[in-house]
Amino acid sequence: MQRAHHRVLVIGSRYLPDAMEWHVVDALQNLGHEVAIVDTTLVGANWGRLSSALASKAIDIFLREPERRAEPRLLRKVEQFSPTLILVILGSQLSPKTVSRLRKATKAPIVCWCQDQMTTLGRQYLLGAGYDAIFLKDRYMQDLFSRMIKSTSFYYLAEACNPRVHRRIELTAEDVSRFGCDVGIACTLYYYRQEILQQLREFDLKLWGTVPDWLLYRLRERPRGREIFTDDKARAASGARISLNTLHFAEINGLNSRAFELAGCGAFQIVTSRPVLEEHFSPGEEIETFDSIGELIEKIRHYLRHPESAASIAQRGQTRAYAEHTYEHRLQEIFRVAVA
Repeated sequence: MQRAHHRVLVIGSRYLPDAMEWHVVDALQNLGHEVAIVDTTLVGANWGRLSSALASKAIDIFLREPERRAEPRLLRKVEQFSPTLILVILGSQLSPKTVSRLRKATKAPIVCWCQDQMTTLGRQYLLGAGYDAIFLKDRYMQDLFSRMIKSTSFYYLAEACNPRVHRRIELTAEDVSRFGCDVGIACTLYYYRQEILQQLREFDLKLWGTVPDWLLYRLRERPRGREIFTDDKARAASGARISLNTLHFAEINGLNSRAFELAGCGAFQIVTSRPVLEEHFSPGEEIETFDSIGELIEKIRHYLRHPESAASIAQRGQTRAYAEHTYEHRLQEIFRVAVA
């Protein structure tokens, strides 16, 4: 059976390497579809020397609905590209007023894949836009909104990995020196996560990511000072004997992208336990989990003593991720629902 060809307009807010928008476009092209992207970010070259953070604050202060500044660009792109599907990433930065105007310009289904947890919903644009379908990564959100809201249909859709990026990398001696450690974590640092990491003092820990200026830093280890993307992310996953994934407390019954990316990288991962995890990986066989700091410490100790067991779990996790959890798998589900 011949696969349908689509013209997909992706609307996002962070079209950078290793961002979700970037992986979605890459996977759509890999599937043979024609793709156009509109990045709705307002902060750019036109702001001159003003920093991104200051520019964002200025936008929020002086513009009541800053998101609507993207409308003219979006409408022009719809007219030029004639999409058969419009896929909105996240949804919190696209006004329902803009979606309404898009509806008048195209008959293409407009759907949203919201890859974040519930504390990021902001003005709740996601819930008021009247999408043809909304795909959520948290089973709790999908169940709640399905019971309470009837203006759209809600579906569960987990995040994913990209095998062309999230893969095992052979490390050089320089890479081993830079990325090698007992426990590695690439993350945004906030107090909840820092409190967990503070209790891992007995281990050689490497932390990748920037530290917010409002946070009182209390970890013994110095942060690496920057975020890591693409190949460096894969190298960090390969260099750590254990890759730690501490889910945000607002991930009520969902997983973050890191759960799938680490699996794709062939890393041995210990992740915060969630019921939905068992839909995607077999705990103890393809991934490891923890429910408390005590359990986390015991499992780190155990797998540092038994690296062969960790390696076997990591290999099975990568096999499962490539077989079921790529962006291609997720996008095919979106097509099945939205343009069947």
